[in-house]
Amino acid sequence: MPHDALAGTGVTIRTADPSDVVAGVQPKWVALPESTEEVAALLRAAAEHDLAVTPVGGGTKLDWGPPPERCDLLIDLCCMNEILEHAAGDLVVRVQAGTTFESLNQRLSAENQELALDIPIPGTTVGGLLATALSGP
Repeated sequence: MPHDALAGTGVTIRTADPSDVVAGVQPKWVALPESTEEVAALLRAAAEHDLAVTPVGGGTKLDWGPPPERCDLLIDLCCMNEILEHAAGDLVVRVQAGTTFESLNQRLSAENQELALDIPIPGTTVGGLLATALSGP
């Protein structure tokens, strides 16, 4: 059973429920990685067991585009929401993919900075923005 192979990754895995549907397609499992190493382990296990993978962050754009042909494993990046580095004087910030723009801008505003992007969908994550090119080129 593929779930056993996923359990070997050390990542929290749960059975998907109706709230996890991606454009009308029900995944079998949901993984909640907390690091890039865990995401890599999940992707290796999924490749070894021919599992179709769909990443999700804030879930704000899961109905964009055509539905996936199948979705065995939903990789939910909600736990990867940390601001890893903010060097305000150098205007550098490093964040994980599941970080929302609201939380990022809140942190930046403490240093009188902002990310000058118009994000029209509340709850958009950095990963989602990059995946969809929501802010333009």
